[in-house]
Amino acid sequence: MKNYSILLTALILTTLNALGQNDKQFEFKIDGTINADTGTVTLQFLTDYIPKNNSDIVAKVKNGKFSISGYLPEPQSVEIGFGDNYLTSDFIIEKGLQTISINIDSARQVPVVSNNTMQNEYPRYTAFFKQLTIKRNLCDQKYNSIYKLNNYTLPEDIRFSMTKELDILYKEQDKLLLTYSEKNPNSEIAFWTLVRLMGWGYEPIFDSIYNSFSDQLKNGYAGKVLNTKLMEGKLLTVGKYFPLMSCADINSKPFTLDLFKDSRFTLVDFWYSGCGPCRAQFNSLKNLYNQFSTKGFEIVGISVDRATDKKKWEDIIINDKLVWQQYWDIDGKDVHRLSINAFPTNFLIDHTGKIIAKNISLGELEEVLSRSFK
Repeated sequence: MKNYSILLTALILTTLNALGQNDKQFEFKIDGTINADTGTVTLQFLTDYIPKNNSDIVAKVKNGKFSISGYLPEPQSVEIGFGDNYLTSDFIIEKGLQTISINIDSARQVPVVSNNTMQNEYPRYTAFFKQLTIKRNLCDQKYNSIYKLNNYTLPEDIRFSMTKELDILYKEQDKLLLTYSEKNPNSEIAFWTLVRLMGWGYEPIFDSIYNSFSDQLKNGYAGKVLNTKLMEGKLLTVGKYFPLMSCADINSKPFTLDLFKDSRFTLVDFWYSGCGPCRAQFNSLKNLYNQFSTKGFEIVGISVDRATDKKKWEDIIINDKLVWQQYWDIDGKDVHRLSINAFPTNFLIDHTGKIIAKNISLGELEEVLSRSFK
């Protein structure tokens, strides 16, 4: 009887503890003003990083005001949308009441938010990245002008230069974020910046940034999710072997790693039917394929189209005359697991299946193939 009582007590405590873990959420409320009399605003979350019972919150605008409330396990990085065409830049919401002011004439701007993080840390954070922000704005202005002058297209050589210049800026951003997070290990802004950067794909420096954060951030709900994504993202870094994926071709033949062994180089290209930049590169890919496919170069396309867009995927393969092998990761389930969220994304693979380059520009790829197949 004594042992039974001890076991029953332990079971009750375990159950109460589990319930307590699930109930560890705080209430937040946002009172907002917006320069619109009516309409609908939507508070948008990064849904992978909140419990599944949470979702975007919709509120009505009345006389230029709205109110949003709910429960979350920790501070969150969010955006607010209005109607179909307006979206703020991301910002942090906290426990309790905070106010927000939105100007729908300034899309993709950080709104004025009255909480501790946005009033006190955000100005310091933006000041720390000020010089990088200036360089990025100048880069964007330069290539936007070139884009307009070239009838809203970019020649391949200019696209190659832009990619290299942006890559330098991205690397500088990552290094600055590491420095900032080391000095500010409890920074919600730095933490959620890393979360959003992971949305564009894993980089090895992300591990160091993550490890610089406090245990409180790393052990939170989002921190544990991010840790899992970092581990999965490592599977697609240079020097690793390309992983097996559960996709199949148009005849339901499964993807296998034997695809790589018969070619010296294979470009794995991730795309989908509604992606303009993905389709814009097809002519250049066809030129490379025609030039080098008989010498030991292969291309493997992997579409992430939704199940409802199967015919669109099939039609593009036929109409765009994509003669290389094509596979379909239905609804992008595998690529989501591997943190591939930007398209097109590519990986250059050697004959052993090892990744030797990620997101190589087609101009740089042509240089590599020309040197290798002399």
